[in-house]
Amino acid sequence: MERTVLDLSLGEEATIRKFKDASVACKLLTVGIVPDARITLMRKAPFGGAVCLKLGQTFIAVRNTEAKTIILEEIE
Repeated sequence: MERTVLDLSLGEEATIRKFKDASVACKLLTVGIVPDARITLMRKAPFGGAVCLKLGQTFIAVRNTEAKTIILEEIE
C-alpha cells in the first residue's frame, strides 16, 4: 500500500518518493515539492480543505486532491 501525505499525522516527517499524477507533479515541482525532499505535515484544514506542509524553512499549502498524489517512502 502506498502512503500519501494525507496518511501522515500532524508533525510527522517523511520523504517524498514520487507523484501519482504527472499534471499535478508539474505544479508541485515548481513550488519546491520534489522527490527525495523531507516534508512535515503541519496542519490540516477542516472539512477536507488543504494541508500545510513544511519543507526546510518553507511552508506550503496544497489542496487535498494534490496532496493525495504525493507518494512517500515506505517505512522500514
